Amino acid sequence: MSWFQILLAGINKVLNREAKNVEYYSFDEVYFDPKFNNSNILENKLKYKTYYENQGNQTFESLLEDGGCLELELLYGDSILSESFGFRNIGKEAGVTKLADLNFRYRSIAIPSEYRRIGVCSCLILKSIIVVLENLKHYNIEFSLVNTTLIDIDNKFSVYNSILTETVPKENMQYKVFLVKNRDSDLEFLQERYNRKLKEMLNNLEGCN
Repeated sequence: MSWFQILLAGINKVLNREAKNVEYYSFDEVYFDPKFNNSNILENKLKYKTYYENQGNQTFESLLEDGGCLELELLYGDSILSESFGFRNIGKEAGVTKLADLNFRYRSIAIPSEYRRIGVCSCLILKSIIVVLENLKHYNIEFSLVNTTLIDIDNKFSVYNSILTETVPKENMQYKVFLVKNRDSDLEFLQERYNRKLKEMLNNLEGCN
């Protein structure tokens, strides 16, 4: 092979790699925040569409403000797996424990009937908590959920009790405070669980197609 052919082959290899990267990352970061979307997610045909509901500051940092809200939409190819999923900064005084620096509460969670019971809710909750904990490392953070699940089971708290481990039954509330001192171990546990739920969900989705 001549030096020119070697050079040409090297250039083609670089161009092919760059084209592949463009395929994965050429989407509008305004609606697909890179914090929620990485190569692993994109390679599996999944994307998290992000809507920061703050007119003056539509970025992740808006979640630091009282009332800051994020709506997430989970996409699989051309299919929308979630109808409604979001959480809001409810302010320090509205938290369950009053001990956290930031308090986030999930709003309505709705999944299309054809995508229920395959792990969509768990993936959304786990992903949202992981991203917040990774990017706000110096804050004690409380996540809470008023559990209104329609699944016909005796203990509806069991759906999320491995993630939001504490309950206030009289208020139908589940919550957990993620402390700074436990951040590494919490993230390790959440990421392992997310990877498992993600694999299960993808297997279910591939089985539906």
